[in-house]
Amino acid sequence: MSDLGMTALGATDLHVSRLGFGCSTIASLTTRHSAAEVRATLLAAVDAGVNFFDTADVYGQGDSERLLGSLFAGRRERVVIATKAGTLLAHSQQAIRFAKPLLQPLLRRWSAGRERSARARRASERQCFDPAYLRGRVEQSLRRLRTDRLDLLLLHSPPLEVAQHEEVLTLLQRLRHNGTVREFGVSAAELSHARQWAAWPGLTCLQLPLTPVPVAPGEQPSLPAATLDLLADLSARGIGVIAREIFGGGLSATDHAARSGALRALLGAEGVSVALAGMGCRAHLRDNLSAFAEASLAGSRR
Repeated sequence: MSDLGMTALGATDLHVSRLGFGCSTIASLTTRHSAAEVRATLLAAVDAGVNFFDTADVYGQGDSERLLGSLFAGRRERVVIATKAGTLLAHSQQAIRFAKPLLQPLLRRWSAGRERSARARRASERQCFDPAYLRGRVEQSLRRLRTDRLDLLLLHSPPLEVAQHEEVLTLLQRLRHNGTVREFGVSAAELSHARQWAAWPGLTCLQLPLTPVPVAPGEQPSLPAATLDLLADLSARGIGVIAREIFGGGLSATDHAARSGALRALLGAEGVSVALAGMGCRAHLRDNLSAFAEASLAGSRR
């Protein structure tokens, strides 16, 4: 098992690997790797020390949760799973689940088809944060994940006006009180929304888009000073931060130095508990583990 710098997620009792596994595409129609390779990658990640897996009820029409549930049924205490609710798909997109076994092999070889499919899915997405709807989605996530409680439930990119809906907050607090969820938070649509969500009573975690960028050609990527101030403030409040979009929309596996630099910037930022990376195959996993190790070593030398 690798040393992935286990840490507490904010002020919670959830202990997570600092490198997390993003599960948005592991079971989608446009997944570029076989089901066997994806399963092998997930298991290899756990063996390497990755214990944090980020999914959502709509990823892969629910198949992302189903895959994690079946694969980790006997390893439940070894992993921390975050899932999201609040996004819904059109019926046409939901029906695609049953055609995936036929369509996936074709789309693996047809890049234009993957792009069209991704655009169609994005166009079909809607949002609903009605408490009754959210409760139903939580119950379905529990069944798909084969568990009796969710480690972390995040609202999925909600508009800021949802923060004014007391009934939504009341539902989340009730779910935690009765043990259905251990912790709750928000996957914020924009970084600028972070402070308003942080004011929610009982919120313990925020997932934020954090992309380190070089300030000049050839320099190490870094986060803006305003972002570092925000992260320090969230840390002082005891709010754990999960960083997403850390590679600026997807660096290729060959951009090893850029990946390592981005991870170094995030690992050194106060308050960032987990940096999420998509890893569709074992080669991607190995590259991210190597970049993480290099980033950690560089940080220890400062």
